[in-house]
Amino acid sequence: MDIKLLTDCPRDAVDRLLNVIHLFRDIRASSEWQYDVLLKRSRLVGLQPGEPLLNAGDVDQWVYFLLRGELQVHVEGERERLVSERPLAIIRPGELFGDLSMLLAEPRSATIVAAPTSRDTQVLGVDCTLFADLDDFSLLHLPTKLVFYRNMVHSLRWKLEVYRSKYPGHQLADSHRKLKLYTGPKNSREELSALADQARALARILLDWNAEFGSGQLVDDDPEVNDFLESMLS
Repeated sequence: MDIKLLTDCPRDAVDRLLNVIHLFRDIRASSEWQYDVLLKRSRLVGLQPGEPLLNAGDVDQWVYFLLRGELQVHVEGERERLVSERPLAIIRPGELFGDLSMLLAEPRSATIVAAPTSRDTQVLGVDCTLFADLDDFSLLHLPTKLVFYRNMVHSLRWKLEVYRSKYPGHQLADSHRKLKLYTGPKNSREELSALADQARALARILLDWNAEFGSGQLVDDDPEVNDFLESMLS
């Protein structure tokens, strides 16, 4: 595993990379200083074919974005057998993952490895520890945490809508649509609490879907991401 801190990479290239990721783009639009705080908590991870990134049972607060290559999701089996097992799901470039464990503060339920045929797997990891305590604004302020949880809710609802479109008659199909939406004061602590509750509820519904069908959506590679990675790895 090859790990590079984003703070050790050329800033202009980093900015181009993060501008295609909604979370970073939205936080930077809100505050350049808050963007810098999150930048210091992020890293670029390179994986060899078949190398694990996450293991079932791990406990941490990292959320990831796959930038290049392909990842496989496995729910059981010894590590030496993972590369030969049929994966539960495939993660492709553009996908956010690891959010369920972070939101629910539970051990990771799956092992994620670079696909055996993926020769250039690159992942962006973000340490989201600072988002977990909703009452701590010493480093990340209220607007930044609101951006984070709005992004989490949007991402989870999108994944659930994909499941709903594939299995419209399933008993879980309308579960996320039945969750009560927040209608109180905007940009408030009350909204932050409501968004966090909604994200956790959506995460549990998505876990139920994943347990039955797996996960993974097709998203095309982004040329700006490829340009950044080529500059970092050349």
